[in-house]
Amino acid sequence: MQSTLTRWRHAWMAGVAALAFGATAQAAAPAPAAPYTVVNASFACQTATCDAELWLPKGVSKPPVILMAHGFGALKDWGLQPFAERFVKAGFAVVRFDYRGFGKSGGLPRRVVNGPAQVKDWLSAIDAVRLRGDVDGSRIGLWGSSFSGGLVLVAASQSRGVVKAVSSQVPFVNGFQSALTYPLKYQPRAAWDGLRDLMRSDKDEPIYIPIVAKDAFAALVCAECVDGYGKLVTPGQEAENKVAARILMTLPWFAPASSAPHIAAPVLVVAAENDGLIPVKGVREMVKALPQGEYLELKGADHFAPYALPAFEQVVSRQTAFFLKNLAR
Repeated sequence: MQSTLTRWRHAWMAGVAALAFGATAQAAAPAPAAPYTVVNASFACQTATCDAELWLPKGVSKPPVILMAHGFGALKDWGLQPFAERFVKAGFAVVRFDYRGFGKSGGLPRRVVNGPAQVKDWLSAIDAVRLRGDVDGSRIGLWGSSFSGGLVLVAASQSRGVVKAVSSQVPFVNGFQSALTYPLKYQPRAAWDGLRDLMRSDKDEPIYIPIVAKDAFAALVCAECVDGYGKLVTPGQEAENKVAARILMTLPWFAPASSAPHIAAPVLVVAAENDGLIPVKGVREMVKALPQGEYLELKGADHFAPYALPAFEQVVSRQTAFFLKNLAR
């Protein structure tokens, strides 16, 4: 009897050990290797350096490259990775960068949104990519969303023959049209803070205002703004929810739509029917002026819909197909 019980006990202990070892081995198993390598791609723009990273697809020699940067006051790590991963899996190299004054990029003053200045960052990024030996600098695409969706239009119009494809997602196209949607009750505060900040020199710290705020004054005010923008912010970086107030005085005079007729490259525009920040009527009008324009309007969608399912899959699939058509050999 004792020997039988001993054998059962040993068998039971062996089974437990096997299960424990198997669970440990499973937990310790390395994650699948990413289909790309990441290298530093920081570049100079005027007197500062823009922080950038290059994703290179494994097994692809001198791939075409897609440049990406975020929208209003956002950083490259906020919600762009799912798009970048899909592009890399399709065989594209991807460069993600932050504007001067944002994230790890150099430049003072900090967190100043300025359309013409940030277009210069895009142009410097294009120039830097063209000089690299690990990508095909003759096949460059631009990807922008929201405010950067407008910036890529301007950058492409100033890079005729260099930029070969542009994806502009829920794009900012006309500052005056967007300004008309800003709540009347916040306009006195916007004018006061904006004017005071505009008079400060580059050596002074700006007067900062929230990018979004629940039921309160902020730079961006719309029904979907607080929840949609908040979901993009990387945990731990909530303090970055601020921009220099001067943008409230300069934004109405910035109109990327005026660049549309001068863009030689094909442009894919993705718009949201119920966009609370950017009137879709202005986007539709801008598309008509594009020499080579494609248009996708997300029915019933708001400004932040492209970043989440189900709209994300529809958008990224269309964008990937667009880049394959216009950047592949």
